[in-house]
This record gives sequence, C-alpha cells and structure tokens, in this order.
Amino acid sequence: MIKLGQKLILNILVTSVIGVFFGSCENDIDEVNRVTTHVELPVQTIIQSKITYTDSTRVEFTVEAGKIDRYPSEEDPRDEFSNGVEVITYSKSGAFESQINAENATNYLNRKIMIARDSVVLKNFEGKTLKTELLTWDDEAKRIYTDEFVEIITPNEILFGDGLEAKSDFSEYEIQNIKGRIKVDSEEPQQETEHTQ
Repeated sequence: MIKLGQKLILNILVTSVIGVFFGSCENDIDEVNRVTTHVELPVQTIIQSKITYTDSTRVEFTVEAGKIDRYPSEEDPRDEFSNGVEVITYSKSGAFESQINAENATNYLNRKIMIARDSVVLKNFEGKTLKTELLTWDDEAKRIYTDEFVEIITPNEILFGDGLEAKSDFSEYEIQNIKGRIKVDSEEPQQETEHTQ
C-alpha cells in the first residue's frame, strides 16, 4: 500500500514529467518555427538550354543559359537564368539586332522585362558595345536602361558614365552622367579626357 507521502511525491513527479514533456514539445515547435523559413523553390530547372521566343512564328529573341529556374507564380511569373546567359534579339525582318551576355538574368514574363546582372556586355548590329553590371530591358517600351557605371565602345570613341537609357537595339542612347571620353583613331586611341569611376 502506498502511503500518503509517497502518493504526494508520485503526483509531483508525474506532474513534473508531464510539464517537462509538454514544455519541451512547445520549445521544439517554437524552435522549428524559428529556424524554418519559407523558401520558394522552382517548379522546373533546366540545364544547358536554349529558348526561342516568337510572335506569330517570327523569332523575337533567343536565350541560352547554363541553368534556368522557372517560377510560374500567378502574380508575377519569372525565369531565373544563371551560370552564364546569352540573349540575341532580332528585328522584324529577322536580321540580327543585338546580343546581351551576362552571368545572371531574370525574365519577368507578364511584365515583359528582363534584368541582366553581373558582367553585362551588349553588342549591337552597328558594332557598338556597352559594358555594365546591371541592365534592364523593357520589351514593351523597347528601351534599355541602367543606373550603374557604363562603358560604351564605338568605332570612333570610348565613353564612360553613370546611368544610361537607350533604344532596345542600342542604336540611340543617352548617358546620364558622362565621366570621360577617349577618341579613337584608326592607328591608336588618344585620350581626350581622363575618366573617373
């Protein structure tokens, strides 16, 4: 027979064990909630691919990338390009218009905007080259723009500046803040003004 004192001690022990059990469960749930964060995962990953975008059978542009992650969100679907990306655009006649190379890019499908990042190089049909670290291509407005430092190389000169807006084929452009210009001769370049970055 269990004595009254033993019953009391037994009740205290059972209550303590139950308290510890539920307390530790509560702590575990809190810990899980604390360390668990919502991570959006792509529904599809494509390695070493080439995608052709067309409008009524006319090729508008092609995209090649080392890796493509697709996020088909209802609000703002996008494709994430990484491990090197190349975009080639074509005119309405099907002729080469421009080529963009970058390390990474994001294409927002509904907004018709592509943002190229990291070591961005744009070349156009006239032989002009643009170098920057961030470039937004707005297909709806047919414009490209950046607020980052830019270097523009043409057959006649090299320009440096901060920020740029241009036609999507890079045939016309405006540098927001010109920082320097180097005139280029047929022999060798001669520096007209020093540039500062």
